[in-house]
Amino acid sequence: MTGTDFMIRTFGLLSGVLLLSTTAIAQQPGPTTSAGPGRIICKNAASCELGLGTPPKLKYTINATALSDADKERLTKTCTAAQKAPCVATVQGTEMGDAMKIKATKITFYN
Repeated sequence: MTGTDFMIRTFGLLSGVLLLSTTAIAQQPGPTTSAGPGRIICKNAASCELGLGTPPKLKYTINATALSDADKERLTKTCTAAQKAPCVATVQGTEMGDAMKIKATKITFYN
């Protein structure tokens, strides 16, 4: 093997390692967080909004796709804008690149 071949293989190996480490860093979840209690309204499991205050002064975007099927069903069937009685909940999860966007891992309902 010539010196050039060695350099090309070494560069290729280092590039692969760098790519894998960058991918691993990009896939790490954000910090854990909690929001609520507040009124939660969902269009679907991937699109919910948790409002804090009356009227809501803080609004969190909630992705509830990682919750249990029972919690997702309750959110999409009961916690909609058309319902007269609001759903009140606290959401725990991880930030999704922004402190106001949460990937929910646990939800606690108060009604």
